[in-house]
Amino acid sequence: MIIKTYTDNPEQLNNRINKKINDGDLKTWDILKNNNGEILYNHTPDQWNEKAMPKPYIESDHIAFKIRWWDKNEPDEATKGYITGRFIEILMVHFRDHFTYLEIK
Repeated sequence: MIIKTYTDNPEQLNNRINKKINDGDLKTWDILKNNNGEILYNHTPDQWNEKAMPKPYIESDHIAFKIRWWDKNEPDEATKGYITGRFIEILMVHFRDHFTYLEIK
């Protein structure tokens, strides 16, 4: 699943998300990095911790968040769906004024 968040300034939106997580404003999310140093957003409750993590890909007019996981631990489709939904929730609640629309593929 991919969440595409369309905005005039994708880099700025990405920085806002990172800041809110790093400042502790999004209490059930943290930032992890993979072996390549790329950011992954982790939903920290035990049930979801490190199972399926949205990874941002910054494009010219949007950020695409793709669900990733550690090596051979691919989560089932239900888990991917729950994490996608929870990440969409934080986008809608905390960042609604910073994008024009979302698309889920």
